[in-house]
Amino acid sequence: MLKMLQVQMQKLQEENRTIKEENKTLHAAKPKRKRRADAHDELSVHEETISIYARKYGMMIEMFPSSDLLNKRLPDSPTPFDSTDRYATESTQESAFLDELYHHFPKSLHKVMESSYFSDLVMKSIPDARANEIKKLWGVAGDIFDLPSKYFTNTSYDRANVPEIQRLLGVTSSTNLAYKTFPPVLFPELKEDRSLKTVFGNWLLLARILKASLRGITSLHHASSGGGAHTNCMKWSVRQVTPGCIAWAAVLAIFLLSPDTEFSSTGIGKRSTISYKDLFFTYKKVLVTKWKTKRIVQIVTNINHYIFKATRPSALDSAVHEDFTNAIDRALAALDMESSDDGTETAADVTGPGTPTAAALERQVNALPSESISQPILSTQRRHTTEAPIVDNVATNNSTAADLEDAAAATPQADEVGAAVISSSGEVLQEAADDLSSTRGRSKKSKRGRKATTPAMATNRTTRQAHK
Repeated sequence: MLKMLQVQMQKLQEENRTIKEENKTLHAAKPKRKRRADAHDELSVHEETISIYARKYGMMIEMFPSSDLLNKRLPDSPTPFDSTDRYATESTQESAFLDELYHHFPKSLHKVMESSYFSDLVMKSIPDARANEIKKLWGVAGDIFDLPSKYFTNTSYDRANVPEIQRLLGVTSSTNLAYKTFPPVLFPELKEDRSLKTVFGNWLLLARILKASLRGITSLHHASSGGGAHTNCMKWSVRQVTPGCIAWAAVLAIFLLSPDTEFSSTGIGKRSTISYKDLFFTYKKVLVTKWKTKRIVQIVTNINHYIFKATRPSALDSAVHEDFTNAIDRALAALDMESSDDGTETAADVTGPGTPTAAALERQVNALPSESISQPILSTQRRHTTEAPIVDNVATNNSTAADLEDAAAATPQADEVGAAVISSSGEVLQEAADDLSSTRGRSKKSKRGRKATTPAMATNRTTRQAHK
């Protein structure tokens, strides 16, 4: 009996020691879990800011960022993203990618950019934002391409058998759909230029896509629309276009015309097998390396003018608008005649069926005219500008001469918008995000207390200004 009690006592003592050891282990592990939770909470504080910048980054800078590069630290001496050496080697491409990434996101986020939390959130925000933009563009694609809207509002429409669409894509056979890297839709008057000197010359199409995405779909038809606080233009403080967003618009133009019904995150069309990822890389490379040429400067100026300067409240197909477009096309043609073409290879040599090789794309880009004077600064973020974004300088029928002069003075000049690109500073973008709630609160009051402006009131205001 005694021996049995001794065995039981020994067993209880061993169990007690085991429990004490487990308690020690749990106590030691508890602070570690708390530190991990605190780290996650610290990162989650930046979630909204990261999401806002990521959505802008995916449209204005990089459509298909590398998740592996998003977590890398900025080199001590990176290749400038606006340098002519950006695409020289894989190493300079990676370095310039990081330079552009760290210039886009504000310094307050630089400490968290090496975490997987940052890269995961960026890689989620970009396709989500792109899907929303595509959904909007489906509804107005008929106006953008001047085609029946039924081709696009029904995403499952058999666009592969629509002759008008296939001509835009340069497809000559309905049985063998071979898509070109630079289809006719990117050229002025849809006339494919084998020398590629006039690629992106169909700037109005690209401008319509960007305007609908930046200032809202109603801005395509109404000059006074698109200035609301909820538009991307205001939320992101976008004032000028970038090489990235022009390439983004060109890729989406091809996607909207393609038989694909959804934009895959892999960048490969499920039905068309078009490599949208390769297209974006090629288009951005062309734009960055040729950004200072006369022709690209003129295209950028036209797009900036169309998106950010007030236009007449007329339909897209108005006679006045057509006359303006023809005049611009004649100007671009004249500029092309002045440009030099040192290359001898034509587009047909490298734009055959299937995805082009890297070497072919390199030859194709280098064959473009090279009348560049100096490489431009592709971002004015280094200036940390705090100016309010250009939204709309509308001249109404009640405007006086003084009002028109004020509107003209507020409009950026060609040399300001043609060769520069704004990637807004962190402070400006954050102010825009923070002011959303106050803007909504003031809008209702201002509408109730607003009085209609008459010509007499405008004249009196001008007279008072003159006396001052």
